[in-house]
Amino acid sequence: DVALKVLPSDTAADPERRQRFEREARAVAALNHPSIVTIHSVDDVDGRLFLTMELVDGQPLSELIRPGGLPLDQLLAIATPLADAVSAAHARGITHRDLKPANVMVTPTRQVKVLDFGLAKLLDASVVTDTMATEAPQVITGQGKILGTIAYMAPEQAEGKPVDARSDIFSLGVMLYEMATGERPFKGDTSVSTLAAIMRDTPKSVTEVNPAIPKELGRVIRRALSKDPERRQQTGKDLRNELDDLRKELESGELGASAAQTAARAAIPAANSAPRRIPWAAVAGGLALVAAVGAGVTWSRRESSSVTPNTSDAPVSVTVTSLTSEGGVEMFPSLSPDGKWVIYTRDELGTGQTDILLRAVGGQTAINLTKDSTADDSQAVFSPDGERIAFRSERDGGGLFVMAVPASRCAG
Repeated sequence: DVALKVLPSDTAADPERRQRFEREARAVAALNHPSIVTIHSVDDVDGRLFLTMELVDGQPLSELIRPGGLPLDQLLAIATPLADAVSAAHARGITHRDLKPANVMVTPTRQVKVLDFGLAKLLDASVVTDTMATEAPQVITGQGKILGTIAYMAPEQAEGKPVDARSDIFSLGVMLYEMATGERPFKGDTSVSTLAAIMRDTPKSVTEVNPAIPKELGRVIRRALSKDPERRQQTGKDLRNELDDLRKELESGELGASAAQTAARAAIPAANSAPRRIPWAAVAGGLALVAAVGAGVTWSRRESSSVTPNTSDAPVSVTVTSLTSEGGVEMFPSLSPDGKWVIYTRDELGTGQTDILLRAVGGQTAINLTKDSTADDSQAVFSPDGERIAFRSERDGGGLFVMAVPASRCAG
C-alpha cells in the first residue's frame, strides 16, 4: 500500500520544469530517515505526473494537540525525532518550507513521520489546501513571493525573502509553542493580520501561558522564535541536541514533569489501540494564498459619562447608513483606519468579473482601482497605516498583490 500525490498538470506540461521537479524529487527521495516519509518513485501515466510515497497509519499531530498543550514527556517524545528529521534533511541541503502539525503524523506506536519534506519547493506554483483561513498556504518559489503556511511561516518567508534552514527552525518553534500551550504564538482574524503578528508581535512566554512547562524548554522555544535568523538555533541539529538533552534530563529525573502533566497523559494512542488508517493524498491545484477578509464592522458608543458600564436591558439605538447603491453584487468591505474610506469587491451584473472599488464613506463616486486588468480581483483590505491595499487577484497566475492607495482619492 502506498500514498499517491498527484501533481498539477502545468508541472508535467513544461519540460524544463518537469525535469527540474524530477531531479529535485529524487534528491528528496534519497533522504533515508525513520521520521521522514519515504518517496518511492516519480511516475507518469498518460501525462499525469505523480509521486508514490510511504503510506502512514496514524494521526496528524494537529489532532493530538489539546487545549493546554501536551504533557512534557509526550511533547519531547515527538519534538526530538521531529527536529532530528529536519536536521537530517538540512544536512542534505533540503529545507521543508511548510512545517506544521498537519504535516507530521504520529503512529499508534508513537513513531513520528514528517510528510511532504521538500515538496513545498518542488510543487512550485501549486498548493496544498488547508482548512484554516489563517493557514491558507501558497507554495510559490522565488524571491518576492510567499511560500508556506501563514500561521507557521518565518518572518523572512512572510516578506517573500529567500529562506534557509533557519526558516524551518522558526516553524518548529511555532509548533513547539503550540505543543506546549495548546495555542499558536501568532494570531489574527485574517491572513493579513496573522502575517502582521508574525512580523511585529512578541508572543507571551510558554511558561507564562503554561506554568507547568520548565523554563529550560521555554528558553529553547523563545530562541527558535527569534525574528532575526541569526538569533535562532542555526541548524536542525542544534535544536535536536537541546531537545534531546531536555528529554534525557526528564528521564533521569533532573527535569520533573508536574503531577497535572502526568495525569493528563492520554493524547497519543497506545500501541495496542485500534489503528486508524489515514491514506493521505493531496491533489495539488493552482490556488494561491487567499487573504480571508472579515466583512463585518461593528461600532459601539457609550452615552453615559459614568465609568460603570450600563447593564440595563434598555434598547440601543443604531443608525445604519447605505454606502453604495450601484447594481451588481458588492462584498468584502474593508474600512480604512481613519474611517473615511471603504474598499470593496464588486461583481457587475451579468459579467461575473470582480473588481476592487474605493469610495469615501461620506459619498462621492467610487473609483475602480483594478479596471486595468481583466482578471478577477477581490477581497481587498487596508494596511494598518491606511497607505496600502492588499488584495487577491487571478492576474499573473494568481496570488496576493499589494498596491498603494491613490494619492488623489477624488473620482472627479
